Amino acid sequence: MKAQTFFKEIIKIIALGPKPASYILNSENCNYGEHIYYSKNLFFSFDCLNCSDSTYIYDSLVSTNSMDCDYANESDQCYESVDIHKCSNSSFLENCADIQDSSYSTSCVDCHDVFGCVLLRNKSFCIFNRQFSETEYHQQLEKYKKWPLEKILLTIEELKKQYPITQTNELHNENSNYGNYVYYSKDCYICFDTSYSFDCGYNFNSSNNKNSYDLTYSTENESCYEMINSGKNINSSYLAYSANCKNSNYLINCFGLKDSLGCFGLSHKQYCILNRQFTKEEYEKISQPLLEELRIKNLDWSDIIY
Repeated sequence: MKAQTFFKEIIKIIALGPKPASYILNSENCNYGEHIYYSKNLFFSFDCLNCSDSTYIYDSLVSTNSMDCDYANESDQCYESVDIHKCSNSSFLENCADIQDSSYSTSCVDCHDVFGCVLLRNKSFCIFNRQFSETEYHQQLEKYKKWPLEKILLTIEELKKQYPITQTNELHNENSNYGNYVYYSKDCYICFDTSYSFDCGYNFNSSNNKNSYDLTYSTENESCYEMINSGKNINSSYLAYSANCKNSNYLINCFGLKDSLGCFGLSHKQYCILNRQFTKEEYEKISQPLLEELRIKNLDWSDIIY
């Protein structure tokens, strides 16, 4: 089989196959949302993994009991916050990590009980970057909480002008200098919104990947390339909306496939090409020269549209 024929056939299979109305996988009570995986009790939430009991959250991972948050990772009881990591019982945070019992703060790390603060590290009981005793903090906090929202935000914006804000954001990384919003990763290059990944490059909104490149909204993959909305795959490439696959290429809406090529909507199969079942010997005879042609010509996804 030649590459040109292969792409024509897979396009036909995609056109004839049913497409899911939404992508909600292994989740409970998450009817109002899209791209939700392994989550529970979410309302109007999108692109979430392992989240629960939350409303209006987007692009979040392992977050609970939160509302109106974007890019909230491993956080709990947070409200109106964006780009937060391991935060709890806090609101109106921006680009903060390891924060507890705080509000209206930006670019703070390892802090608790801070209000309206910017770029603090390992601090507590601060208001607009001023240090108070614990007793003074709680007394003053009641006064500042009564301020109009516009006055609080204006004060914070003026405070930001006094401190340098870095162009990139990262925490607990090793040799992962190029990219942004990268956490707990090692040897990663040009990655964005990535966490707990190793030996990866050009990944976006992806976490817990190893030795994988060009992934988007994908997690727990190893030795994989060119994937979108796919997870728990091994040694596979060119996958979309597929999970638990191994040694496979060009799969869409597939689950639990092994040693397969150019399939759509299949589950728990092995040695399949273009949704047709083959023996191991037949599969190797057809797939090996085809994959070599695809590699030499660098055809990538070609003109596949889904």
